Amino acid sequence: MSADTVEFGFVAALEREVSGLVRDWDSAKTRIEGVDRIIYRKQGAALICAGTGVARAYAASRVLVEQCSPRVLVSIGFAGGLGELCPGSVVVPATVVEAATGKSFATVFGVGQLATLDQVAGKELKDSSRARFGAVAVDMEASGVAAAAVEWGKEFVAIKAISDGEDEDLGFLSDFVKPEGFETGRFVAHIATRPWLWKRVAALQANSELATASLKEAVVCCMSDWQEFSTSYSSSVAQV
Repeated sequence: MSADTVEFGFVAALEREVSGLVRDWDSAKTRIEGVDRIIYRKQGAALICAGTGVARAYAASRVLVEQCSPRVLVSIGFAGGLGELCPGSVVVPATVVEAATGKSFATVFGVGQLATLDQVAGKELKDSSRARFGAVAVDMEASGVAAAAVEWGKEFVAIKAISDGEDEDLGFLSDFVKPEGFETGRFVAHIATRPWLWKRVAALQANSELATASLKEAVVCCMSDWQEFSTSYSSSVAQV
């Protein structure tokens, strides 16, 4: 393996999802479609935060392939759980379906189907995703990473930590989720005058912390023992 080649290329959406994971990784700036991004590296792995949405995930994946040539492209980050999956669970799906197009992508191992949506999933959208696709979880980026993996002939895996359950409606976040990331300042100003949202925001924060810890553990396990990780997530939908 050359100095510029890595085993794993991880693509996340937002820095807050992986901040604990990459704390001690090396970093270097790169530019993707006019936006500054950071590529993190450690022990044969590279990671980039793409921003939200399929298009951003695809563009970041291509840059990661061009600069780091990973053997496996891995979509990581938060997802909404369907059915009995609760915050802190980890899902490694066998397939990823892009809801907008119906395109389906196989992973190299996993169980169940992840549906990639083009918006934040409120309860109604979660229900329809489960009914339409039989999905176990929903996200907004995995199919973009999968498409890049197919184009470049790379293996593809998705590792998603559940940040909100099926009955949790995150539709109130939709106006603040932009392709470049989450508009935190505008969101804080929005909820400051809407105290009825404070309890929901506090619950979301607590669930996000659970998801962050679970995602870090799963990614570290993936990097340290690929064989064991693949075996663990080939037989069932695991909960960490």
